[in-house]
Amino acid sequence: MEDDTRLRDELRFLEENYASQPPVIRQEDLEEINRIRSELGMPTVDDRELCGLPPDEHPEEVEAVREQAAEEEAVDPHVEAREIYQAYLRKLEELELHGGYADRVAEATEGHGMTPVRPLATMGTNGGPLLCDYCEKPIVLEGGEFHGVTADVAWQRRPNPPDDWASWILGGLVVEIQTNGTLRIYHGYPNQAQACCGRALAEDEAARARFDHSKRYEKKGLLVEFVRDEFPELDSREQRALVNKILSTLYEYDPGIGINRP
Repeated sequence: MEDDTRLRDELRFLEENYASQPPVIRQEDLEEINRIRSELGMPTVDDRELCGLPPDEHPEEVEAVREQAAEEEAVDPHVEAREIYQAYLRKLEELELHGGYADRVAEATEGHGMTPVRPLATMGTNGGPLLCDYCEKPIVLEGGEFHGVTADVAWQRRPNPPDDWASWILGGLVVEIQTNGTLRIYHGYPNQAQACCGRALAEDEAARARFDHSKRYEKKGLLVEFVRDEFPELDSREQRALVNKILSTLYEYDPGIGINRP
């Protein structure tokens, strides 16, 4: 039901804005409109129907007049798209930094059973402890001399702690790579609804359900034209892939960076 609602919202947006798009965008949008209509069990439509023109009129002539007026009005037709692309490059740089950090933490803490103490104590922000992204508290060790002690305090208290020191974790530990490649650390075990990890997952799912995807569709036409003109060396498939990556990076749900930073 939620998928149908999302598809109908996307279909309504594409159809309402179809006639105002240039031909190259209309051709791509027409394919997407009819794909969604088929998925929803609705009849397909053609260019004339979506432009609201009777059969004996020619939408290409109307579009030619519109394009000529647009060319006369703007010297650079890609001003907004160029700004979007620069924002995309900055976002990629940020995600690359934090994604690399996430991979290093995940690798350092991986394994079954006991967890290495050193990364828990030293791989957090500014060389401090890794913190739970939900409650913002350090991870607590279980068993042995340092039972109930946070990893960073235990690391400081133990004389010359070996790099291979590992411990059980009190209440469990979840190390997660988010959909944008960034790190999340949670107290608890997977599927524990009342643990930090379960609460964080529920909040994340609710935020994703509330997210407004309309900007992705609003900016698509700008970016298709920009990428076509700015990257002629790319074939049509590569151009579509770049447009989709820009849209996904900037206008899909963003879970953020997380509390732990490199």
